[in-house]
Amino acid sequence: MSFADLDLDPTIEQAIHDLGFETATEIQEKAIPIALDGSDLLATAPTGTGKTIAFCAPAIQHILDRDEQSTTAPKVLILAPSRELARQIYNVVEQLTKHTRILSHLIIGGIPYGMQQQQLSENCDILVATPGRLVELDEKQWLDLTDVSYFVIDEADRMLDMGFVSAINHIAKELPSEHQTLMFSATLEGEKMGRFASALLNSETQQIRLGESSRTVPSQIRQIAYRVDSEEHKEAVLKHLLTQDRVQQAVLFVSNREHVDVWVQRIRNMGLMCDGLHGEMKQGDRSEHMKQMKRGRLQVLVATDVASRGIDLPEINTVINLRLPRKADSYIHRAGRASREGAPGDCVSLIDINDLPMIEKIQRFMQANIKFGRIEGLEAKTKARSPNAKKNKKKKPTDKKAIAAAVKAKKSAAKK
Repeated sequence: MSFADLDLDPTIEQAIHDLGFETATEIQEKAIPIALDGSDLLATAPTGTGKTIAFCAPAIQHILDRDEQSTTAPKVLILAPSRELARQIYNVVEQLTKHTRILSHLIIGGIPYGMQQQQLSENCDILVATPGRLVELDEKQWLDLTDVSYFVIDEADRMLDMGFVSAINHIAKELPSEHQTLMFSATLEGEKMGRFASALLNSETQQIRLGESSRTVPSQIRQIAYRVDSEEHKEAVLKHLLTQDRVQQAVLFVSNREHVDVWVQRIRNMGLMCDGLHGEMKQGDRSEHMKQMKRGRLQVLVATDVASRGIDLPEINTVINLRLPRKADSYIHRAGRASREGAPGDCVSLIDINDLPMIEKIQRFMQANIKFGRIEGLEAKTKARSPNAKKNKKKKPTDKKAIAAAVKAKKSAAKK
């Protein structure tokens, strides 16, 4: 289906055409008519399938249909869990509104409060924000959400994981009683997610579930793991992988900010252009590193899970897990960074003995095996031991009552 068939304003169609898109993706084809109809929507689709345009295009149409002057109270509010994703959405909004009079603002952490107070005193139609900073500004009474009639929550499952539920509920209470809510996510599983969604959506909410199961990695992404013995061995395997012709740009995932700094230096020592990304980094630095990746000046980005969503870098075709995530679904989100719009990619995991229990958990979650490969001359020398091996050993009693009983029996036997 072409965008011309979706009943969008010609200014929106032209902006989408300027971006190089002629045909709507499946999520856009299904979600845009529902959003234009004014219904609440709960939608899930694989990463990289065009969800942002699916909720931004109707948001802009919603404002054009109202045909009202801009005020300091926005008409559309879009929430994202991370600064990177919020900025990505904001950029799409700016591109789609370039032929209109619509004004938009971006509110995220890491920016001085005074600058954002000034922003909020200016006219705005669409506000894109992270929930934590938005609540802080509301508590300072700088925020006016009394005119919001179109409310979007993107990456809802990530919001849940990051503990933003109370912040979102706080924001939702500030909105008018009559407003449209759209909730988008890569996964929508679990009781907590169900409660989160039902508290924000009305009883007539329409649902869209597209693509493969939310427990699977898209089929165009090749998954492979390599056993490693030590940090030195991991570094040697990594160097081999990063110098392969098939790697365009790569994102390497680690567990914390200290590991980001360590691996950035190690990769630079390999002669590769590399920088890092983590949640405690200044916003200016984060934005600059993303800009350098987009311009092709960096080959590798080392990141914590703050970057597992919201990275819109089409040249990235390789994700490498230097340490597996603590949650199985986070592995799927990381893997999704290796492919944009159905392009092939690789998700590689370097597994030491500490990661063996987690990779087994991930495989159970996906109900699929991850293939283990070997690189000639870089094979692991230690044998993999099952994390359940200890269960086969006979355990000594550790219960206090059992120990006391054993001591008493021993004393009784000695008296005899």
